[in-house]
Formats: sequence, C-alpha cells, structure tokens
Amino acid sequence: MVTPTPTVYVLSGDNATVEFDSTSINGQARFEYQKNQTHVKRSGNEIRVLETDFAKLVTIDVDKGDGGDATLTLLIPSLTLSKTEPHEATFDTKAILMSLRKLGSVHQQYKILNLHGTAKAIVF
Repeated sequence: MVTPTPTVYVLSGDNATVEFDSTSINGQARFEYQKNQTHVKRSGNEIRVLETDFAKLVTIDVDKGDGGDATLTLLIPSLTLSKTEPHEATFDTKAILMSLRKLGSVHQQYKILNLHGTAKAIVF
C-alpha cells in the first residue's frame, strides 16, 4: 500500500488560523489566513511554493498597502501520514509574517506564529 501524500493542512495558534490546500476540486491550490481583523484568501498563482531541504515554504501576499507590503510564509515539514483511514498526521510548525517598511534603517520586520494542526490526504 502506498502512503498517501498530504494535500490539506489546517492549523491554528497565536490567535491565527491557516488553511492550505495544495489542490482543490478545480485543481488549484488555495490558502486562507485569518488573524484578528485580517482575513486573506488566495488561490492558484497567488500562492508561491518553494521546496527546500528543511521544509516546504508556502508564501502569500497578505497586504500591499502604502505603508509597505506584508507576506505570510508557512513552513511545512516532511510528513508521513497514517496508512489507514483517516490518512492524517498532527504536527507543530511556524509561519513567518514579514512586514516590509520603507522608512527607517531596518526594512523587514518578522513575527513568528506558533501553529499546531493536521495534515490530511484528500483526493479530488
């Protein structure tokens, strides 16, 4: 039996929720982020995925305002899902909220979100 690959990640922590679907019914990736009054939904090419040696990095633009840009990068570690139904795994990870400011000497500010959640294999 082949171990399924995760396709849906549902996470929460630090008063934030993050959901990333690497595919959906229409074949496009989806990403949703919510914290306080910020609620952002992105899909398709609005989501950037980079495979690295230490994690899969999934990045979205959170804000493109006059004060500066902000991105959110979710770190997804390598995971092995259970071989039996339901095909899932719980895990802890981080997301990095980066704010780019054009004033002052330091142009990037980082906030780390501590997240806990579930990765699941869902076939569309």
